[in-house]
Amino acid sequence: MRQVATRTAVGWAAAGLCLGAAAAASAGIPTFGAQDIETVFFIDKTDDKNRVDYGLRLDASCVPAGKAPMFPYWREFEKAPPVRIHDLGWWEYVIYGVSDQRVVGRTDQGVQLRVQLRRLARPIEVTISKDSEGHCHTLAKTTIGGVPGVEFLSVHATLSKIVKKVLYVDVFGRRLDSGEPISERMYP
Repeated sequence: MRQVATRTAVGWAAAGLCLGAAAAASAGIPTFGAQDIETVFFIDKTDDKNRVDYGLRLDASCVPAGKAPMFPYWREFEKAPPVRIHDLGWWEYVIYGVSDQRVVGRTDQGVQLRVQLRRLARPIEVTISKDSEGHCHTLAKTTIGGVPGVEFLSVHATLSKIVKKVLYVDVFGRRLDSGEPISERMYP
């Protein structure tokens, strides 16, 4: 696990130079359908208040839609209100992109989507379900601090103030059995 954490943090550090150029270019504004989930989890950083949210496109049955249903996009809080959203620039996918995603299970309770982010060396399992009123819900789970199956909430990258370099990354979640917060710090 230590080797994986180090590799992950090194990946974040190598990408750190690009972190400051977040909002320079955008391909467009993401749109959301009636069943889509706007934020399953997010990544933020210390150099501004903006963050990358991970949305999920779902059909009317709350099943992932298309080949790449999970997608990252910028949510800008810097000059809010209003909060603005826009697509990532092409180079930002190296840092924030999704490297793999696929449906790995279906039950009466919902659908299991396995997601792998480019810079987080651990799989994320997203359970998608539909409530009695027809609304879609998600629960993202991963391993945090060596504890498997905890709710995955966010990642926070702490950057140096002089050079846009990642000093460390904190992964945040919540234990499903107790609701207690859990976190893990990774260094480059």
